[in-house]
Amino acid sequence: MKIPLNKLKRQLEENLSPLYVISGEQSVLIREATELIQAKAKNEGFSEKKIIACSSKTDWAEIEAENNSLSLFAEKKIIEIRVSKKKLTKDESKILIDVSNQLNMENIFIIVLPKLDKSALATQWLKSLDHVGIFIQIWPILQHDMPKWIKGRLSLKEIEASNDAIQLLSENAEGNLLAAEQEIEKLSLLNLKNEIGISEMMSLISNSVKYDPYQFIDTLLLGKSTKSLKMLNNFQQEGIDEIFLLWLITKELRILYKVKGEPYSKTDPSKLLKENGIWEKRIPVFLSALRRLRGTHLRMLISQASAIDRGIKGMRKSNVWHELSLLALSITGVHAISPNNIKILIES
Repeated sequence: MKIPLNKLKRQLEENLSPLYVISGEQSVLIREATELIQAKAKNEGFSEKKIIACSSKTDWAEIEAENNSLSLFAEKKIIEIRVSKKKLTKDESKILIDVSNQLNMENIFIIVLPKLDKSALATQWLKSLDHVGIFIQIWPILQHDMPKWIKGRLSLKEIEASNDAIQLLSENAEGNLLAAEQEIEKLSLLNLKNEIGISEMMSLISNSVKYDPYQFIDTLLLGKSTKSLKMLNNFQQEGIDEIFLLWLITKELRILYKVKGEPYSKTDPSKLLKENGIWEKRIPVFLSALRRLRGTHLRMLISQASAIDRGIKGMRKSNVWHELSLLALSITGVHAISPNNIKILIES
């Protein structure tokens, strides 16, 4: 049975299901759902917890072992299964179908999945899980819904804040749930007795916002140069791996270049983006970049990224973060021409 996240608390109050499936890409909301389920299960006497992160055949075999190891004297157990891929093999699918067919109230299964596309939602293994358990699809919190979400989280921590203060916290987080959650956690540690007004909130919250690298990529593709540089500077301060950031950027540039083609393909770009694995909700982001960037420009950007890669690996002298900033500006449409990045392109 499918339910939205905001209905989970009520469902748990009515009945604890032996199986919960959580799918999505918002780590904060996924953790919120699992914590609600675990808290209810612990109150019902499930004192033991097992986490299985499925990255090998051994992990999947462990699910089978846990599912079949019923004992009269065993403690009631919460089994959290974390699956990182969207497409399962025949054997992996069978294991999850077996789990759905052998449920009992000695085990509570929480199966955490990535965001699933239409083909995954139509698979037999997911239908089997959905038929006997509770399926929660996690959707991103949009910016205009952030104040409501923040107000709910503050309420859980028994913190009172004015609407203006909540709005300020929402704007400071810039849509990043992790950043908002961290600020709320700081507020809870202060043990404040009175309602927080906007001036108090302004003095209490920090100016540092923790950004998501995947959010950074979409910001680049949308052409938001100022915010892109702000995020990149934040990554540098946090010590984010440059190779990881460059890999994310290059991956999307190659998709854009493939779709754009030379000359520009007559095929519907939205269709081509889907064929290259781009989610439907992200297609407008890529279309924005395709309208802004020519094929020759994209080829130069890929060459520039390749040169930065060699710099990171010590194959050439470089100021990596400076060059990443120039690359980011070029992607957003700013003509960031300087002797340094011209030299990069010549070397490439």
